Amino acid sequence: MIDQLLAAIPPMEAEANTLYAPVKGNVIGRDAIPDETFASGMLGDGVGIEPEVGVVVAPCDGEIASLTDTRHAIGMVGAGGLELLIHVGVDTVNMKGDGFKLFVKMGDQVKAGQKLLTFDIEKIKAAGYSATTAVLVANTYNYSACKVEKTGKTELMEKLVVMEA
Repeated sequence: MIDQLLAAIPPMEAEANTLYAPVKGNVIGRDAIPDETFASGMLGDGVGIEPEVGVVVAPCDGEIASLTDTRHAIGMVGAGGLELLIHVGVDTVNMKGDGFKLFVKMGDQVKAGQKLLTFDIEKIKAAGYSATTAVLVANTYNYSACKVEKTGKTELMEKLVVMEA
């Protein structure tokens, strides 16, 4: 199913300062993410996505800047220095990597739409955690605005957030 989903992503030229949906599901406001650290904006501005499918793709062209040992979070640097955090689930660090698989390593150059990681939604829920995935721009202070382009149901790679210079 994941391979079919990825094969359906049309070839595209990623726009600068634009993030595309890295997860298929329901987009919610950052302040609705069920974790105070994310919801408060302390780690940056962006959105949460309640996932329907356990796959994360690159939301922009960029470089993998950080990975957690527990495989549940990825940091990226996009064009123009945009710093991005993709964090799968709330308190999923406690799962110690169980149910998560990475497809990239530190320093990898990635293209928008490239598979970064897979995760088991049911395993996350069975462990008592939310699978809500935070998609945050960590250096929002470098931009005049973080404009959310989409809320509600989203497919992979639909325009999600535009950072205004």
